Amino acid sequence: MHSVLPKNKRRQIKKQQPSRSKKKLKLPAFFPDATYGSIHSLPFHEVNGLLPGVVVTTLHFHLLGLVSTLDTVGGFHNFTQFPQEKIVLSDSGGFQVLSLINRKGLGKITEEGALFKDPKTGRKTLLSPELSLQIQHSICSDIRTALDVPLMGNEDNSIITKALEQTTRWAQRSKTAYLASELLTPDEFIATKPKLEENTLSFERPLLNAVVQGGNDLALRKESAQQLSAIGFDLFGFGGWPVDENGKLQTKVLETFVENTPPDSLKYGMGIGTPDDIVTCISLGIKLFDCVLPSRNARHGSLFVTKGSGEKAGKNYDLIRIKNARYQFDSSKLDPACSCPTCKHYSRAYLRFLIKNNNPVGYSLLTLHNIWWYQNFILEISP
Repeated sequence: MHSVLPKNKRRQIKKQQPSRSKKKLKLPAFFPDATYGSIHSLPFHEVNGLLPGVVVTTLHFHLLGLVSTLDTVGGFHNFTQFPQEKIVLSDSGGFQVLSLINRKGLGKITEEGALFKDPKTGRKTLLSPELSLQIQHSICSDIRTALDVPLMGNEDNSIITKALEQTTRWAQRSKTAYLASELLTPDEFIATKPKLEENTLSFERPLLNAVVQGGNDLALRKESAQQLSAIGFDLFGFGGWPVDENGKLQTKVLETFVENTPPDSLKYGMGIGTPDDIVTCISLGIKLFDCVLPSRNARHGSLFVTKGSGEKAGKNYDLIRIKNARYQFDSSKLDPACSCPTCKHYSRAYLRFLIKNNNPVGYSLLTLHNIWWYQNFILEISP
């Protein structure tokens, strides 16, 4: 273990690791998902100037055999030429566990990790907390995530409690693996914690995110938050499903999450969400978000636009469902208030033509608009 190495030996090893510059993240921030190493249908260079960062998916990189390449080239930033000053946040693979095991029955949770079958190859894979952190170390991500046991939230309390306790044990193992990979002692971890001042997070080493579970039960959500806070992490993510079966944001559960994690820590709304949900979460103290909505909705022809510019959708936004016949001869731009290249150069009618004919240019243009619109929306609602 690194903790028993002499200080001079640890300093020597640290010198061999890639150097890192101090990073700053202005809050609140929204990260689009780059699940397979890119934002679906959109090259990074089209939006690099807008984005504070992206979220990448640890398990997919592992199953695609990409880890050795990332090790060789020095991580995701170098591999993709994603700007070094931007933040790369890696998940743990936990949400894929929810999909493959809990929903599809392709595996099981053991004390060692999540054992499941790859639906494409049939190969069995054991994702342990240690392997997850090892992959994230190869990615050289700026924010890394401890492996958890996610649930939908409406399971029996006995099931939620078991998952909560497993999540805590895995979180402790994740932190141990993280400290070993970064050659840090527990005291050094504390001494180099990020600084959260007003609306800016500053840090020099990779951060470690713990995922709070507990389902929809307030007492269990509080218990998970307190157990993980006692272990000590840099930021805390809301795990599980933030909305109920009717799609309504569960504000009481979110409040419990915020109130029982350290007040000086960044709160991360994992998988949240719609513009309305983001506004509510910011008011609760959650400042970091990611979601597939901008890119996924774009591929299905659903575009976010300024309130009053489209079909009624939420309190803070409208939608344009561009495949609808009403836009066939509409020569106006998607959103009169948007300055994105899609809105500047193309009409609703043309965009409808592209997407109706499955033209990949249409997917790119619509995704560009939604990503651009989300980032401007965050700027407009920022304090």
